Amino acid sequence: MQRIAFALPIKPDRVDEYRRTHAAVWEELQEENTRAGIRNFSVFLFGHHAIGYLECDDWDRAGAYLDASDVQARWQALHEDILDVDTASGLVPLEMLEPVFYQE
Repeated sequence: MQRIAFALPIKPDRVDEYRRTHAAVWEELQEENTRAGIRNFSVFLFGHHAIGYLECDDWDRAGAYLDASDVQARWQALHEDILDVDTASGLVPLEMLEPVFYQE
């Protein structure tokens, strides 16, 4: 099992909108995450960053599955104007967090 944590920058003036979209995450998106092999997925807010935590068996395979998902593409499009996109690349910088401690 892999434990994955990441940070996503949110535009500071759009945090409330990010909070609203995540108060009503689509059931079809949650089902798609499950089909991708993702479980125990949580998102926390820290200032104007979303901190995500999830567990999966194969992060690369889960990512490839979601990259090909229409549901995921629609969810990402919904957040285009909310997340703080890197202007040089046009991409949202997903910053992977380094694990330093774990207690079961």
